[in-house]
Amino acid sequence: MIYGIGTDILYLSQIAEGVSDPDGPFVRKTYTPAEIRLIESRPVPLNSYATRFSGKEAVFKALNVNGNAVRLNEIEILENENGQPTVTLHGNAARLAAEKGIHRILISLTYDTDLAGAYAIALSE
Repeated sequence: MIYGIGTDILYLSQIAEGVSDPDGPFVRKTYTPAEIRLIESRPVPLNSYATRFSGKEAVFKALNVNGNAVRLNEIEILENENGQPTVTLHGNAARLAAEKGIHRILISLTYDTDLAGAYAIALSE
């Protein structure tokens, strides 16, 4: 059953400066080490930073939680063997999802010349 949906869109330029240094505070507070390794392996890391940021915002909305309840780096977006994005929740995000009966989150990521976007669906039991 669908518990919640979330969507987000942003201009790549909104995060370009923040992600210009993979060791910088914005990146460390927003992305997991596994995400950073994946993103930095891409030809244009900015696109992957932006789609994952948008994805994290979409997941946050699908979870329907308080703004201070979840840190963005507790939402991890990697990919399966086919390149499909996958969501893993950690820490407080995982706990809150379990309390709500959410067992899976589906996500779609996209980008174009100037924009990145995401759509997430939280599924409950």
